[in-house]
Amino acid sequence: MRRAVGVWAALGALIVTAGTAVAGGSAGAATTSGTPDTQAVVRAVAGSAQTAARGYWTPARMKSATAVGAGHGPAATASPQATATPQATPTATPTPPPGTPDSVYFNGVPTVGALFFTTGTQAHFCTASVVNSARLDLLLTAAHCVYGSSGYATNVAYVPQWHQGVSPYGAWAVRSITVATGWQQSRDPNLDFAFLAVTPPAGTRKPIQLVTGGLQLGINTRYAQAITPVGYNNTDNQPIKCATRSLEFEPTQIEFYCNNYQDGTSGGPWITHFNPKTGTGTVIGEIGGYEEGGDYAWQSFSPYYSWSILRLFLQAQFR
Repeated sequence: MRRAVGVWAALGALIVTAGTAVAGGSAGAATTSGTPDTQAVVRAVAGSAQTAARGYWTPARMKSATAVGAGHGPAATASPQATATPQATPTATPTPPPGTPDSVYFNGVPTVGALFFTTGTQAHFCTASVVNSARLDLLLTAAHCVYGSSGYATNVAYVPQWHQGVSPYGAWAVRSITVATGWQQSRDPNLDFAFLAVTPPAGTRKPIQLVTGGLQLGINTRYAQAITPVGYNNTDNQPIKCATRSLEFEPTQIEFYCNNYQDGTSGGPWITHFNPKTGTGTVIGEIGGYEEGGDYAWQSFSPYYSWSILRLFLQAQFR
């Protein structure tokens, strides 16, 4: 119980909310309250499988891995119930709104990296980021990257700041995958997020947050604010970023406009107060949700981060 009390005390410094306290008893209640579809489903990865994942991801396999398809993800999800905006209605080929910014290539930041995995015999990648956590070992990505119609992804490894074939911090094997029951059972696009716990590569015993830094998790923040989304495209060996703004798509989904966010950027964080050197800031979304992130390279979606992701985050602390 002493360790649990220490974890709860630390959580207040890990989460950014819109004026709502998240600590002590209220945070503890969040792990057991709420509807069943927000309860955590945790997949533990055996030590032998972690070793196999590290061995599998050679530089050549990383380079040849492909992004999962269908929008920003492997398969289309059911659309939310609310009415979509005209730009998202696929009755004709939409064009970007005037003034839509262009993304730029760069060599990445320590807090964001490529998430490599296999589905069957296929080698794929998405994007993931380190989030500040009590145990210092959590990643955030889109649930559709790690759990799809064929079950859980395998050989899952995270490479922070991967660019041009360089892995400056090595490959971190995933030892647990946490998704919401509602995602596992019905692919609810409002629950398209997942937390992954990782183990250090050879040569270090430090948890990843102490090596790369991390992002604070933003809960119940404003819909419209300046953001920097970071992601890995399917045709490039460098990540991209963009100075843009998040917008309300509907109460449970947000969107942004920026060109060239293609397959592979799924799971990429939407960062406010972005530090371009360290990669730190607050993550308020990740590419996923409606249409598993979007059908058009200029328009991307995310679930709106509210109590559902907070419950999953808190449950992931005690996996």
